[in-house]
Amino acid sequence: LVTVTTRGGECFDGPCGSSVTIERDGTVHEAAKPPNELGTVPPDVLAALDAAIKTTDFDVIRSVPFTGECPVNFDGQEWIYEFGAPGGSERIASCETEIDPAHPVFAALTAALQAVGVIPPG
Repeated sequence: LVTVTTRGGECFDGPCGSSVTIERDGTVHEAAKPPNELGTVPPDVLAALDAAIKTTDFDVIRSVPFTGECPVNFDGQEWIYEFGAPGGSERIASCETEIDPAHPVFAALTAALQAVGVIPPG
């Protein structure tokens, strides 16, 4: 359903990065070595995320370019979202597109990740 990848920043052993996937059945896992299961998104939260993805016009989101300096240039991170939309995979990268966290698809994604403790509430 969705994969969220972060890249950049400096970790002890080199550049930082991670990849978290929310499957269509609500299972959430990391791409890192097992054990990589992070939990399961509750059905109502998963349904809201799925509905948001199905109704989002990703071309409209991508029409607002990111104009700042990409955070990976100064020890920050870029977020790359890949949504399993009805028309195929839709990729949004925070160093290419200005991300509006209040947009319904990103708000629903945040709620789903918070439900399994990947992003702290608040």
